[in-house]
Amino acid sequence: YKVTEIGSAAFKGNKKIKQITIGKNVKKVGSKAFMNCKKLKKMAIKTKNLKSIGKQAFKGVKFGSKGVDITVPKGKKKKYTKLIIKAR
Repeated sequence: YKVTEIGSAAFKGNKKIKQITIGKNVKKVGSKAFMNCKKLKKMAIKTKNLKSIGKQAFKGVKFGSKGVDITVPKGKKKKYTKLIIKAR
């Protein structure tokens, strides 16, 4: 199956998840999808067609030098940074 969307609250409050890969077919991440995933350390975004990230999708997740290490496709860093910041 082609995964095109990560649903709202899909991994909300997951205490075990340490890394995620958002596949190349994903176009939308729902609201509160990864909310309070405190152990999350690595996130790889493979898609070049990510259109939106819902409100509070990454609320409670640490970013910055001691937080999540994020990799994105070439040329998408600026756009995806805005989307992620808006979704916190």
